[in-house]
Amino acid sequence: MSTTKTILLFFLLPMLAPLLFPPSLLAAGYLVVLFAAVLFIIIGVFLLRGSSQMLTLAIFLQGLNAIIRIMMFFPHATFIDGSADVIYIITSILSISLSIYLVLRLDKVDIRTRMVR
Repeated sequence: MSTTKTILLFFLLPMLAPLLFPPSLLAAGYLVVLFAAVLFIIIGVFLLRGSSQMLTLAIFLQGLNAIIRIMMFFPHATFIDGSADVIYIITSILSISLSIYLVLRLDKVDIRTRMVR
């Protein structure tokens, strides 16, 4: 696996999927965003070192993100007046699809063979 794919699969995409929210929502909780980014960087470092427990944790977190986003989608897809919240809909669909992709991709044989322990 190339270095670019490794960085994408272990660091960038797992961090991006749970943090895909509308910018107004992210600005209100910038400390939580920072904490989540640090958490996913730590998980990525352990994945590079070959920790199979961290691989299981990463798959679990991405699956949990997809499930929570699906449950939150319809109640938050509209404003109080009934108009569609387009930015929320787009970011939620992107986050759900990215998390499902990562769950399926991280469970492939080529990723599992990297895990030594």
